[in-house]
Amino acid sequence: MMKFYWPRTVKIFWDPWNNVPVIKPKQEEIDILYALKLSEPGDARPAFRGDLEKLRAAVVYEFGDDKFYSRVISGNLVLLNKVPHWDVMYEVVCSGNVVGQLFYDPYLLKWRFRLTFQGAYIAVEENIAEVVKCTKPIYVGKILEYQVGASSRQLVVVDEKGAIRGLGEVGQGNIIISKVFHDRVLPIETSKKPATIHEVLKRNDEGLQLMEEKAIKYLQRLQSRFKDLKPAVSYSGGKDSLVALELAHKAYGSVDVLFNDTGLELPETLRNVEEVSKFYNCNIRVAQAGDIFWKSVGVFGPPGKDYRWCCKIAKLVPIAKLSKSMWPSGALNIVGQRAYESLNRAKSPLIWRNKWIPHLLSTTPIQYWSQLACWLYIFKYKLPYNKLYEEGFDRLGCFLCPSCSLAEFENVKQVYPDLWGRWEAVLEEWRRKLNLPHQWITLGLWRWLTPATAKKRTLRSVQEHLVDWKREYAERLEKSKIGIKPIEVTRVNDVLIIKFNHDIIPSNLAGVIKNNLANLNFKLKEGDPMIVKKGSSVVEISGNVIKLYPANEDSFEDLVDVLKIIYRSRGCVLCGSCVLWSKRGSIKLTREGPVLT
Repeated sequence: MMKFYWPRTVKIFWDPWNNVPVIKPKQEEIDILYALKLSEPGDARPAFRGDLEKLRAAVVYEFGDDKFYSRVISGNLVLLNKVPHWDVMYEVVCSGNVVGQLFYDPYLLKWRFRLTFQGAYIAVEENIAEVVKCTKPIYVGKILEYQVGASSRQLVVVDEKGAIRGLGEVGQGNIIISKVFHDRVLPIETSKKPATIHEVLKRNDEGLQLMEEKAIKYLQRLQSRFKDLKPAVSYSGGKDSLVALELAHKAYGSVDVLFNDTGLELPETLRNVEEVSKFYNCNIRVAQAGDIFWKSVGVFGPPGKDYRWCCKIAKLVPIAKLSKSMWPSGALNIVGQRAYESLNRAKSPLIWRNKWIPHLLSTTPIQYWSQLACWLYIFKYKLPYNKLYEEGFDRLGCFLCPSCSLAEFENVKQVYPDLWGRWEAVLEEWRRKLNLPHQWITLGLWRWLTPATAKKRTLRSVQEHLVDWKREYAERLEKSKIGIKPIEVTRVNDVLIIKFNHDIIPSNLAGVIKNNLANLNFKLKEGDPMIVKKGSSVVEISGNVIKLYPANEDSFEDLVDVLKIIYRSRGCVLCGSCVLWSKRGSIKLTREGPVLT
């Protein structure tokens, strides 16, 4: 597997005397602080109540009791650092040490916990972990004799000298070595005194002040450079956009605020938008998508990480409509985007334009802020953050986004069962239409259309299900409101013949399709067959059969244009995107669909 390198990573230090993290130490302090050894990009965040509940339950599941949690974790400030995993995994940081990994197991529907070397060392020192001795060689998969009386699912493996070498999992009548430690760095020594958030804020106050001043000056310089553009903040209901809003408020005084209600927002997010509106005494403009997603999912099927039709109709179109009406000459759009969220954002410039909303000049004042810095800033000024974070939600937005992990879906299911039930009913309808196994839903296989690596890895447990994305895509076309798919393709001399499962042009769309073909400079001769010409290319359409001649490369491009018009007309959900982004108003929207003018 190709390894990705982050162009920029977060550096978090640990003060061993106060037992707190430090986000921006003074130069003279660096040598007396510990640098946390985190997996890249190292964007750790504080653990909230919901996270700690999952962590404690996971510890109890692994060890049969909560001794490790109560003695090592409870009462301390805990950081969670997300690391690569096929679903979700966090490094658990406590007292300056990465003591374990908290991860979600979709097959068991449980959060699990795995000790690191530092965690295992502490557990053995505190005599709160069961130990099993193993002779060399020590390797993953080695089977050891079952130790009578073992009450844990997870044991610490030691060698003949008592040195910690790895972890073992209790199986049926044996113990299997599941992890071998290669990097055996001893835990750092700290005061171990419990730290309140007040003490953390006090230790980081100067660093936060410097970051705030730099961000405000950046926004003010930008405004002086683009004087004709009114500043506006895009607020999502999440922590990052809340910090961006506070910084913009301090830089400019009052600002316009824009919120995109996709129709897929969680109720608490909508409540938070109202709370933020009152906190800043501002009128938040809402771009409403309405129920366009629920109307469109019957046409396009479930969205995927590689099939994001939903973003266009539920996000970009409503935002473009509202922003064009509010700021026809453009605006300075301030967003809460950070470099450590993804590799694409890590490579993003500080100023950019979205190709779908080019009249907005976008920027972020927190590009190089860590999650920890954002949260400390929120706590410092007591900003009204979304309370879903306290439930253990890591990201907020569309609750059924295919980019979510199964753990995140489980959060939604637990907190908002009715909402998730509505989406699950849609998935079940599509599962039946496509004749797919139940794991297509339970393991989130619907989140990919093409055979992505992550999908193949997940499919190892579903041996009877083969990835045939071309078949699935064709089935989606047939079983959706689009309704047609090619079922037979033949070639006779220089004539290409494509047979579909149904009539190609329905009577209610005939006028729109013919008009759009004519406006793309095709010449039409009505009748049966209907003849469509452009240059030397001839396309004949009769019932469920379409013919092309001469069947060469140039004429094939013309056939593709004809099919695009037909499929787009049949699959139109009246979202209006074509009207918004057409040049010189060349498209108008009718009840039957878009018409070229």
